[in-house]
Amino acid sequence: MAPEDVLLREQGSDGICAAYNRILARARQMDDCEGVVLIHDDVALGPAARGQLLDGLRGRGIGVVGAVGGRGLYGPQWVDARTRAGYADDFYGWRRFGPAEADVDVVDGLLLALSPSAFHSIDFDADALPAFHGYDTDYCLLVRRAGYRVRVVHVDYVHRDKGSVGDSDAFDSGAATLRSRWPEEIRPLGKIERVWRDGRDRGAAWYGRTRHHAMTGVKSLRDRALR
Repeated sequence: MAPEDVLLREQGSDGICAAYNRILARARQMDDCEGVVLIHDDVALGPAARGQLLDGLRGRGIGVVGAVGGRGLYGPQWVDARTRAGYADDFYGWRRFGPAEADVDVVDGLLLALSPSAFHSIDFDADALPAFHGYDTDYCLLVRRAGYRVRVVHVDYVHRDKGSVGDSDAFDSGAATLRSRWPEEIRPLGKIERVWRDGRDRGAAWYGRTRHHAMTGVKSLRDRALR
């Protein structure tokens, strides 16, 4: 963080959309706010992230910037996209999903950087999505419907997640809500597309696992050498 940055923290049992809306309301009262970065509490940002996010938010017509996302949804999550961009560094290891930077339909809610145009005019829908899941897809699609761009940029980050969706009932409920709200944006795969997707995902999973095991082995050797 730079000296002029402000850390806003929210908690509560009324859902992540309600908490994020309270953050946006506070940010709107701050003069010259260049962007609002919403991150989960298990995300660690590296030293280069601040500049990377600000550079991304300064792009023409930008509404939301994220670290990983997709375009051409066939499901309610960014990963359910026909083309994807960015990389993940999380419980499953390091995986690149596509180009480091690209315009997309949605980004992963682990990190949402909102431009002044977006956070001053668009709230999260706490009524439609009262729990934890689905808010990121919904917000990005709301931003795009308002005429703003959603973009993946290279971000220095690590996601220290537990590798699960958490509340599966809330996950399923959020997915159903998104399919109902955005039928024109979430279009099922055709038969040929399903075959191509399965092959692509198996290759990405193999690469991610291999790189993760290699990096874990190197770290183990380094730790032994330092003892």
